[in-house]
Amino acid sequence: MPKPTIPTTLTTLTIPTTPTTPTMLPRVIAVAVVVLLALAGAGCATVDAGLPAQARPLVTTAAPSPPATGVPAPAGSGGSCGDPQASLRPPAVPPAPGAMPAGTFLAAIQQRGYLRAAVLADVPPFGSINAFNGQFEGFDVDLANRIGRAIFGTDGHVRFRATTYAERIPVLLHGDVDIVVATMTTNCERRRQIDFSTVYWYETQRILVPLDSPARGLDGLGGQPVCTAAGTTTVDTLRRAPSHPVVRTVPNIADCLVLLQSGQVAAISTTSAVLAGMAAQDPRVHLVGPGLSNEPDAIGIARGHPELTRFVNGVLADVLHDGTWTALVQRWLPALRPPPTAPVPRYTDGG
Repeated sequence: MPKPTIPTTLTTLTIPTTPTTPTMLPRVIAVAVVVLLALAGAGCATVDAGLPAQARPLVTTAAPSPPATGVPAPAGSGGSCGDPQASLRPPAVPPAPGAMPAGTFLAAIQQRGYLRAAVLADVPPFGSINAFNGQFEGFDVDLANRIGRAIFGTDGHVRFRATTYAERIPVLLHGDVDIVVATMTTNCERRRQIDFSTVYWYETQRILVPLDSPARGLDGLGGQPVCTAAGTTTVDTLRRAPSHPVVRTVPNIADCLVLLQSGQVAAISTTSAVLAGMAAQDPRVHLVGPGLSNEPDAIGIARGHPELTRFVNGVLADVLHDGTWTALVQRWLPALRPPPTAPVPRYTDGG
């Protein structure tokens, strides 16, 4: 299996620009990202409201370290569902590409001719739209392509659908997609609605503020607006904070950077890798404070298709052990220091 090409710099969504001053460039990039998403139907940048259940049209295409000790778990990840990071064990002998077992959902996907995958469109380096070719790209996109290749034997069999954080579960419940690969935290609350793969990425929630901000963490943001994306576990963490920040939600996390740059919010909170991508776009902001919560990311799968969940877990096991996971980190998140450690799959039968 060919491994991804490993560039030497952090990949972000690149926007062609006309000559401008260095201090204007980050804002131009962020605004251009939002304009691109608006053209794709991504919605208003400053709406603090619920989103429609129906996501966007399909677009056809040919980790930080493990959790730190003492960081609270995400809301809803208690013991009611057992281990929320454990999933179904892969088959001992996975089906060969192009030969999915008859009568299974995998066979239905193969007969359809493509895998339907929901990914983020504004969250480099995990999922974004390349401004030059209009294609989805990122860590999560590469994972979805690897799953498609394992089903069909060749590339070009994945149809990507742009999704927001809040739309990730609805598109599965409505049967609009087969899988969601969109930095989604697995927890018991969500497992009551959908199934999850094993964990492929460990994250922590942190805070991003302007360089001239006196805040050095969430404790210093009491009564001030802190921006995050609707439909995320980050919202719960902010609302539980003893400092009582004012939670400002938007459909797309990229919109938060525009709001921060325009002075409409005091900070942004989401996972550290996403915030690091924002800091790479705008050198006038930086990450502060300790990790606020652990966020184990897994692939979302509609209930009722255990054979698909097992198959996806088999693909992830291969990705974690054949060097692909490390290559993806080097390609999409080369600036992470120290390099993240690959997750160890956990299975519901004790493995």
